[in-house]
Amino acid sequence: MQTNLFSRQPPSFRSFIIAVITCLVILFFNWRVPHVIQPARDVLYAAYNPIYALASYPVLSREWLSQQSKSEAQLRRENTAMQAELLQAQVRLQKLSELSAENTRLRGLLDTPLIIDGRMEIAEVIGTDADPLRHIIVINRGSQNQLKVGQTVLDDKGIMGQIIAVYPHSSRVMLLSDKEHSLSVRLEHTGMRAIVSGTGDLGRLKMEYVPTSANIQVGEKVYSSGLGEHFPAGYLVGSIAKISRHNSGEFAQIDVMPAAQLAGGHHVVVLFSESLAKEQPNANR
Repeated sequence: MQTNLFSRQPPSFRSFIIAVITCLVILFFNWRVPHVIQPARDVLYAAYNPIYALASYPVLSREWLSQQSKSEAQLRRENTAMQAELLQAQVRLQKLSELSAENTRLRGLLDTPLIIDGRMEIAEVIGTDADPLRHIIVINRGSQNQLKVGQTVLDDKGIMGQIIAVYPHSSRVMLLSDKEHSLSVRLEHTGMRAIVSGTGDLGRLKMEYVPTSANIQVGEKVYSSGLGEHFPAGYLVGSIAKISRHNSGEFAQIDVMPAAQLAGGHHVVVLFSESLAKEQPNANR
């Protein structure tokens, strides 16, 4: 009777019954004698591991890609933050470099050898003349600081020019390179005197009325002579840059490179001369 019952059932049902009985037998042996079933369990685990790994690969891949995406985004954010910090550090470094250079310039100005009683006034260049053909700068010191027309202005390298107009809080300074400017000079080696005038070029002055036979060398330093008391004697004006001698000419053509930074000066020194103070007690305009 039992055999006929199984024979009439579909194969799927028979397989289900056999699987259930097999599971019950395995559970019984696993409970009663686990050491007997353990080798079979190990074999099944070993066979199942590759299948488990393969089945979990999509999930692991998705998690890995998600982690990589998060890591890349995090790296980008960190990189952006580091670039911003680097930019800020570079800006601060530029400011520190500028302050260091400015302090160096100021120390150079303070160490400049002064004349007579050593009086001086440190000023800042705040502008230039509106006429592009003139080489005139504006400084932030004036009659309120006892400045007067005719005072010498220099930087830590040499003479820059001379005050030509004074106002309560500012003054105008004509640079050596202005075409209307001239001063008496002497040469370093021979002591020969000459006149140096502006050319309209901030990097070039010209020495006039020097005979072609004069003993002058390229690189020789040129100092103020003090003649006429327009400029104090002994301050560096520049150096000989070029000498052109023509047989047909009576005078040589000599270029002088100014020592002062006429184009890039930021701080300057105004010298006080006792003779100038006596000559111009009220020279404010």
